[in-house]
Amino acid sequence: MTNDLSSASQVDNEQSSDITEQVAELDEFMEMLSPGAMLSEARKGLSLSQEFISSKLNLKVGLVEDLENDIFDPSMPVTFNRGYLANYAKLVGVEVEDILASYDALDAATIQRSEMLSFSKETSKQAEHSRVMWLSYLIVAVFIGLTVLWWLQESRQQSDDSSSVVPTTTPAEAVSNDIATLNLESSSLADEPTPVNDNVLLSEKKDEAELALDTTTKALIDNANIDLNASANIVVNDVSQPAEPKVAAISTAVFTFKGDCWVNIYDATGERIAWGVKKSGYVMTIQGIAPLRITVGKPELASIVFNDQPVDMSAFNVGNIAKFNLPIVE
Repeated sequence: MTNDLSSASQVDNEQSSDITEQVAELDEFMEMLSPGAMLSEARKGLSLSQEFISSKLNLKVGLVEDLENDIFDPSMPVTFNRGYLANYAKLVGVEVEDILASYDALDAATIQRSEMLSFSKETSKQAEHSRVMWLSYLIVAVFIGLTVLWWLQESRQQSDDSSSVVPTTTPAEAVSNDIATLNLESSSLADEPTPVNDNVLLSEKKDEAELALDTTTKALIDNANIDLNASANIVVNDVSQPAEPKVAAISTAVFTFKGDCWVNIYDATGERIAWGVKKSGYVMTIQGIAPLRITVGKPELASIVFNDQPVDMSAFNVGNIAKFNLPIVE
């Protein structure tokens, strides 16, 4: 990529030098065909001054000087410049066609030179843009390479972390492993060949090994059962739900009226369960959560049985409103 940048820069430099040489050659060609130089040489050959020319052409001396120096006002129409040059040429004896041709060539050369300079600037901008583009490609390539390298390192680290994980065993598996180890040791001890004369010693060793195996196995099983029971108790305690609240018992009261009597009754929740004037001989049965708040207009006209137990109404004054709760608390 560096070689490409250097070669592109070299080509751009060569193109710029060629354009500069062409502009210089164009400047020399313009000086050779300059209409102002032709008029100035003809005037000097006739030994005439610029003031004389200005007086004859009715022009300012500065304008005559500008014509000889090929300086033309861009705001002035081309026709005026061509007329000045033609009159000047006639006055000094120069062919008008040659002066006008030189003027036209000068104008064309100026346009061509400006176009070539513009092309040179555009070429330089393109070269600079090309270098910036290659530099951008290089930065993007480096960024992609760093991203890939980071991804590979992360993948390798994750694989190392997963390989370093140690498998865990539950208490039950540990107990089973210990029991299997003890069984293997006891079986290897039992299968060990011994001489015929040592039968008594072999049987004692076997009994001791079996006793140790039974004791160790029992201890491990007890410990495992304790751990499992503790875990089960923890789980049960975690998922246990609160006890349901006790539902208050519903109480029943039966009213028997011996005359027209007004009543108003509320239960323990504040709900009104009976109110109004009850006629003589009317038997009213109500149910609600105790204690019941009773208001009776004439307690001597009502008899009450609360939860199958008669209520003593003689404690209330005759003819007065009685307010009490059922059950009646002494």
